[in-house]
Amino acid sequence: MTTISFDLVSPENLIFNDDVGMIIVPGKDGDLGVLPGHSKVMSSLRPGRVMVYGEDKNLLKAFFVSGGFVEVNPEKCIVLAESVDEINTLEKSTIEKEIQELESKDTDESKDKLFIAQKKIEALNSSFY
Repeated sequence: MTTISFDLVSPENLIFNDDVGMIIVPGKDGDLGVLPGHSKVMSSLRPGRVMVYGEDKNLLKAFFVSGGFVEVNPEKCIVLAESVDEINTLEKSTIEKEIQELESKDTDESKDKLFIAQKKIEALNSSFY
């Protein structure tokens, strides 16, 4: 079975770097499944889950990205994320509290943070991780 090299990078550091079987990223226009040999693609990312699968198609890791870019070529997939959280480190109660606090504010920055927090809750409620 073939693999594709995958790098997940945040502004602070390299989060994940390994050869994997498949990656699913939250592309601007919908989820993008990346397999070895994928055609060249570059896309911005919307807030959502990055799912990393092994050669056996078992889920290895799940991350939440707040946005960024993905670059894909037949041998490599690179995600440059604005911020990254491992899904299993997100705490629903903490995010819900953050949402309540943000809902009372009316700045553009708080609206952006509220949107991202709501997407985190959606990712946690999903049955795919």
